[in-house]
Amino acid sequence: MSKKSDLDIMHNKLIKYIEKNKMTVDGAIRILGRSMSSKSVLFGSDFHCGSLYALCSPNPEREDGLEIKPTSQQKALWEIFEKIPDKITKKPVLFVVNGEPIDGGNRRSLGRGLWTTHLGDEINDFAKCIKIIPYDNMLMTRGSPYHVDLDGTNFEEITANQLNADQYRAFGGKGKTDYQINFEVNNKIFNATHHVGFSRWWQYRTTPLAVEMVKMHFDHSKRKFHTDVMVRSHVHYYAEARFRNTMIFSTPAWKLPDPFMYKGGLPTMPDIGMVEVIVESNGHIDINPIVEDVDVTPMVKHYWLNHHNVVGTLIFYLKSSNFIVELVGN
Repeated sequence: MSKKSDLDIMHNKLIKYIEKNKMTVDGAIRILGRSMSSKSVLFGSDFHCGSLYALCSPNPEREDGLEIKPTSQQKALWEIFEKIPDKITKKPVLFVVNGEPIDGGNRRSLGRGLWTTHLGDEINDFAKCIKIIPYDNMLMTRGSPYHVDLDGTNFEEITANQLNADQYRAFGGKGKTDYQINFEVNNKIFNATHHVGFSRWWQYRTTPLAVEMVKMHFDHSKRKFHTDVMVRSHVHYYAEARFRNTMIFSTPAWKLPDPFMYKGGLPTMPDIGMVEVIVESNGHIDINPIVEDVDVTPMVKHYWLNHHNVVGTLIFYLKSSNFIVELVGN
């Protein structure tokens, strides 16, 4: 694409942004001026590619050639996913995959609930999905061993290598993934790790996050640096907590309830999406949660007056000048 075409596209986007937000000329100059020096970081997690209940590309492929057709749930997830590039503020300088890009082999259920048990298929489909996400660099953390480890092999490490993610080991080494990552953007330090305590009830969801902030505060003397933004995942919902100088949030997911989730009764629907963090050159931080409701509704089977499965006889009685209708059916 030519530079002129790129400039035309950018110009049209700027005009739409200004019109949408009803900005004044002074306001537009101020905001757009700041945005030129700001940096965007995009966080996604819990993609679980390979599950019948999770994100997949429009045309997933198995190595054995078996044709796979996405379910209605997977199609609904993809409709949200393909709009992510339109919802981020600018091209991220860094895309953080905070654990569990794939679902794994689901070995305890012998592969039930997967469209493939081949972890290579799952990695390839995750790679196909994120092709639409713009970013300059990638970092990846490690999630639950059940999903990503097999016989001592970590498949997040393989995924990171395949996607040319940046190398990272918290305490040295040559690998590309670890259980935590720490990085700096515009003089603000981020920490990300996959796991955090889960709360089933909304009013308590910030408590495990606040605990993480307090824990990091008291660990400051050992870590030797202050952490400005902390990111956690695994819980499949978005929540956010802040103290005066620190903030933390949990990331949404890309997997709907599977059979395991029904063990505790009817599960709540997860939050679907990603989180963008904008760091201005002056140190100001904006969090842009891109969280959507997935367009799936459970079926309600109707029997009352359902002409497809009710065979009946209408018997009419005339009584006091009124018609009474009885339906006798099976």
